[in-house]
Amino acid sequence: MANLTQEQLQARISSIAEVAPDDIDLQMINEFEDEPLEDATDWEEYKIKREERAFNGNISLRIPRELHQKLVETAKEQGVSLNQYCLYKLSSF
Repeated sequence: MANLTQEQLQARISSIAEVAPDDIDLQMINEFEDEPLEDATDWEEYKIKREERAFNGNISLRIPRELHQKLVETAKEQGVSLNQYCLYKLSSF
């Protein structure tokens, strides 16, 4: 296959028909989920359940070590957990 330009690649991709996943597709998706949504019976239900789960109250965040250390030290000085201190700082956003 010849190298495609960005425009040619986008044209080819956009020409592919979008179809909802079948039962086998949903099973394969669930195999790779951290917490499978096995009770979803079709694609629309799967999307709804996935969206509901998206806001579970957890955030995984990578920060520089120096900032991490400063946050831990400040939380300790304030007499609160790192989680409580970060929540306090974020809630003032």
